[in-house]
Amino acid sequence: MDNFTHTLIGTLVGETCARIAPPCGNGLAPVQRRNLTVAVAAAGSNLPDLDFIYSAVTGDKLGYLLEHRGYTHTVIGALLGAVVMLLACEAWCRWRHWKLSPHDRLQLGGVGLLALLLHIAMDFTNSYGVHPFWPFYNGWLYGDSIFIVEPLLWAAAVPLVVLLRTVAARVLVALVIVAGIAVSFGSGLVPTMFAIVFTVLCAAMLLISYLTPPKTALLAGVGLWIAVTGTFVVARSAATREITALAAEKFQGGRVLDDVLTPMPVNPVCWDAMLVMTQGDRYLIRHATLSITPAVIAAQTCPTRLQDMQLTAPMVAVQVADTASTHWLGEIDMPRDQLAQLAASSCEVSAFMRFARAPFSLRRPDGWLVGDLRYDREPGLGFAEFESAAGSTQCPRHVPPWLPPRGDILE
Repeated sequence: MDNFTHTLIGTLVGETCARIAPPCGNGLAPVQRRNLTVAVAAAGSNLPDLDFIYSAVTGDKLGYLLEHRGYTHTVIGALLGAVVMLLACEAWCRWRHWKLSPHDRLQLGGVGLLALLLHIAMDFTNSYGVHPFWPFYNGWLYGDSIFIVEPLLWAAAVPLVVLLRTVAARVLVALVIVAGIAVSFGSGLVPTMFAIVFTVLCAAMLLISYLTPPKTALLAGVGLWIAVTGTFVVARSAATREITALAAEKFQGGRVLDDVLTPMPVNPVCWDAMLVMTQGDRYLIRHATLSITPAVIAAQTCPTRLQDMQLTAPMVAVQVADTASTHWLGEIDMPRDQLAQLAASSCEVSAFMRFARAPFSLRRPDGWLVGDLRYDREPGLGFAEFESAAGSTQCPRHVPPWLPPRGDILE
């Protein structure tokens, strides 16, 4: 999930906790407690993403892929992060000569832990994945339900435009939400009817924020956040049923290893779908745009980020006709054992397979290009693609213990 969304939802949760928490007669003054609670929630909602520092220091793309959403995105990492934030609050209060009561410490520590766990839970909802239960279980978990940037969640934060304490903070939130509305109408990725729904939701939340008590408005925002998430989760279930039935009907004899699903932003109808499969001695990734309600939007008219894009992956046409619910974008067809052989001969490829959910490889004159189709957006090397030279003995300095998502083709 993007950091705008993490910050908005974290601040919404922090403001809600500050407003509904029972009063305390000693310790911090009410305004001090509120300010610290909101600050801790906003900071905690972004703290796990400090794992980018690893790649910023090393400049190592493969290291970033392995370390991002790594140890800081685990329950143990959240517990340690909450302790660090509570210690920071202690230091801040000592410097400001503020008195913290046991009640204050409990509230600030609890909100910090909640914010960190919410960050992990929100990251789980998209197709990148998390592995929160390290070291007890090192496999990736994927929610496949919400686009990495989902403006509909920003509508839940509209009460902050009215209720945050400072004018600067209120204006900043308003600018983010207005920008989300403008992009929804102007990007070409959001159907006009859904952009209108988003705008109406924002207007309705703004009206609620002005007409109801602060606690009611904030709880309405939290409720909308949960409702939007639930809507996409239900739509994801429908998309899973659709793609599973399609695979059984059109690709008989094949084995589906995974279905990677991502909705379009502000749009629970249109989905980017990848079927990761084996068929005999072949390994295939079949890529499609899927509509779960083709009577509303046919798959062929669904917005897509891949319109007229040239990709790195060796895509060919899928030999299956489109339907109203499915528009095929292409497929990768490789020998089933090709990635296993590369991983066995290259520690770089072996490490990369601890991240790649839809991996592919392409022979180059001086070695191999290896990538993850989830993030192939350009003809050159992108976010999740690298070249492995033939006979290279270069190995990553640290390889975390994540279980390879495609361990089923490495056996």
